[in-house]
Amino acid sequence: MAINLADEAQLLRPGLAAVFGDYAKYPAQWPEIFETHKSDKSVEIEVEMKFLGLAQLRAEGAATVMNDMGQRIVTNYNHKAVALGFVITRMAMLDNLYKNRFPMMANALKASLAQTKEVLGASVLNNGFNAAFPIGDGQALFSTAHPIDGGTYANTPAVTSDLNEASLEQAIIGVQQFRDQAGLIVMTKPRKLIVGVQNQFVADRLLESAFRVNTANNDINAVYNTASVPMGYRTNQFVTQVSGGNAWYLLTDAQDGFKHYVRETAETDVYADFSTDNLQCKAMERYSFGVSNPRAAWGNHG
Repeated sequence: MAINLADEAQLLRPGLAAVFGDYAKYPAQWPEIFETHKSDKSVEIEVEMKFLGLAQLRAEGAATVMNDMGQRIVTNYNHKAVALGFVITRMAMLDNLYKNRFPMMANALKASLAQTKEVLGASVLNNGFNAAFPIGDGQALFSTAHPIDGGTYANTPAVTSDLNEASLEQAIIGVQQFRDQAGLIVMTKPRKLIVGVQNQFVADRLLESAFRVNTANNDINAVYNTASVPMGYRTNQFVTQVSGGNAWYLLTDAQDGFKHYVRETAETDVYADFSTDNLQCKAMERYSFGVSNPRAAWGNHG
């Protein structure tokens, strides 16, 4: 539907004190979670390999145990087109007494695309406990049963809890117990805590206090003292409450974790329709968000 004279009736009158509505937006937050990669295909495919497991004790004269290697988990990144536009009639453009405000419309288009990217990026975390949104191994992103040869590993606790000293320490320990596809313990370290607005003050107390919080003891804050979360915390306004709790996520330094593939960068186009003289403005970009390696994070939703 085209924006017409009726949609901007007040903009046809001289002497308006203000024309507003183009509010400040939060800076991009998805780059705090995802690594960006260029793509030249409609689908990007990543494969996790299984290498050799533990060596086996061999009795005198016995044969050496042979182990296998090969591909295990396949992750597909299917790029989606994201687009939006608006149409404004010729008369609405010509009769508008505040044409210098037209850039507000262009900014609105840009802001819509930017915030859509925030929502789609955060949805990887927000849907991370939902089995209806499986990753490449068939499990939810945060699961107690990620499959490996001969067993499983967890990147969420069996009993979830709110963000506090004990649950954060449990997460730090859990991250150091991740195993690869062959069952070997991998060197994975916590890197950054991602919280929603509900947990921002809790995160600050836990990571910025030299002494333990919510106790009468004069103990050191072990998480702070050992710099176990070296990059601190980030508040993400698009991380939502999950399952009635306040979700929080401890990102790690695991390779090939959260990825953002760009197939087409944002393009804008403005042209006048020949038959109506309506001005049409649109913008489009194509990308995907996902995660190949669930060891990239420990999640908890309280």
